[in-house]
Amino acid sequence: MTGPMKSIDHPYFGHVEVPPVDETEVIWEGTATLGSSEVEIRLWGDPNCGLDTGELDAFATHLPHLPVLDTAARAAIREELQQDRYFIDHHADELDEAEVIKRLTREANGEPISVDAFTAAMHPVRIGLWHPTGEAETRIVMDYTIDAATSDELLAVKVTRDGTVASVDWES
Repeated sequence: MTGPMKSIDHPYFGHVEVPPVDETEVIWEGTATLGSSEVEIRLWGDPNCGLDTGELDAFATHLPHLPVLDTAARAAIREELQQDRYFIDHHADELDEAEVIKRLTREANGEPISVDAFTAAMHPVRIGLWHPTGEAETRIVMDYTIDAATSDELLAVKVTRDGTVASVDWES
């Protein structure tokens, strides 16, 4: 059978089914180690779209190579922060008691926290795999934070099916 299906037995994700209601829901969860971070991975399904083996295969191809996606995501974050430092400045002002901000401020030695140091200190907390929902090209969303314990502010790096960064968005 070709085309979207209601359920699939996939070699990587196992048995997955579209949600039975009219809301996009998590249909598979896992974790991965990326650098020194344990990252949640969630596969989201849309009941109106069904499931497609090709989409799941594309996700399964990227997951063993998360360091490659992380490198591309960090390059995009760095570029975004070089264009607009407000995310850094906001965190330096609002989270001045957080250990990571104290360290970055100390290392800056009286200068503003550098984009490179801030980008390096960010860590991924979640990866969303969006099976035909939302934007047509965006399929993978990697959420990065500076300190998950003290801030719900994220930079969401949206990646296309082929691994190209589409955007970096400030979310909470």
